[in-house]
Amino acid sequence: MFKSGFLKFGWLSELALERSGIRAKRTGALISWNWDNFVAVFRGAITHIMLRLMAISSQLVPGRNYTIAFTPQKPSPWYLIWGVIIAGKGRITKNPYRADALFHFCDETNTADLKNQFAPETELPELQINANCTDVSKTRVEQVFEQIFGYALSVDPKTWNGLAVEKSDENGTHDGRVVQCPMAPVAGKVYEKLLVNSDNGSTVLDYRSVTIGGQIALVFIKQRPMNHRFANFNTKVELVTAKSVFTPDELLLLSRFCAAMNLDFGGLDVLRNREDGKIYVVDVNKTDMGPPISLGFYQQFKAMHILAKAFREFIIIGDKSKL
Repeated sequence: MFKSGFLKFGWLSELALERSGIRAKRTGALISWNWDNFVAVFRGAITHIMLRLMAISSQLVPGRNYTIAFTPQKPSPWYLIWGVIIAGKGRITKNPYRADALFHFCDETNTADLKNQFAPETELPELQINANCTDVSKTRVEQVFEQIFGYALSVDPKTWNGLAVEKSDENGTHDGRVVQCPMAPVAGKVYEKLLVNSDNGSTVLDYRSVTIGGQIALVFIKQRPMNHRFANFNTKVELVTAKSVFTPDELLLLSRFCAAMNLDFGGLDVLRNREDGKIYVVDVNKTDMGPPISLGFYQQFKAMHILAKAFREFIIIGDKSKL
């Protein structure tokens, strides 16, 4: 009953109802039963409906539609790319052979190269998004960051003297904690500098920077209490331009970082350390979720309009006359 019509809810099969909450089967993430999460789900449902309305209105905009295929998994509505496509004259197709682009989409930290999923003689779209972005582990992010920016985020816990951040090398765990070094490292964990990313001593600021084709299309400034700095929730989110928070030199380095990570579309978590004024990329999200629920509805749709336009241009960049 949920697979046709104005609203399509086939993605409900990816969720499981449990006594403690709603669980995403693919990632194992749990939305527990509480008022704040109920409000978040309600706001997310409204955003979903509004994006569908944006999809209808986008058909009135001049220019051709585009199609995009996904492998090995198709994004559900809570992923940012789903809304970007729906709001920008895009259509998701199951047929990669006739699509304008093929998007390598998988939640896992380490994934197989896209070309290995098809027979060598298979004709695929020339544009293959995130095809070679196969490792977004914290270790890989730290290595590429130091290579591009020329200074390090990671520390050796055995020799570092002071506070550090210990977190899982895997993506999306949100298990960071502050530890005192020197100490013996724990298997499966990475250790990084404890950055001072607060303006007022009580709230931390994260710059979620959405990248398309190696360029930062916009930035969500996420705020949360310092004592919950590693949690997966925000008390306030603000939409700003990349130029308002990064210098031209920093934007160039971030673009080079995306190229080195083979990231064509995704979100960078960037922190500015108030002690040295430098920026640090602490995480790479190739299956970014959004828009952030804590962002106001008007700002959500403004963000989706910006991203939809930029992504459509990225897809149809070969023929500007069709835009």
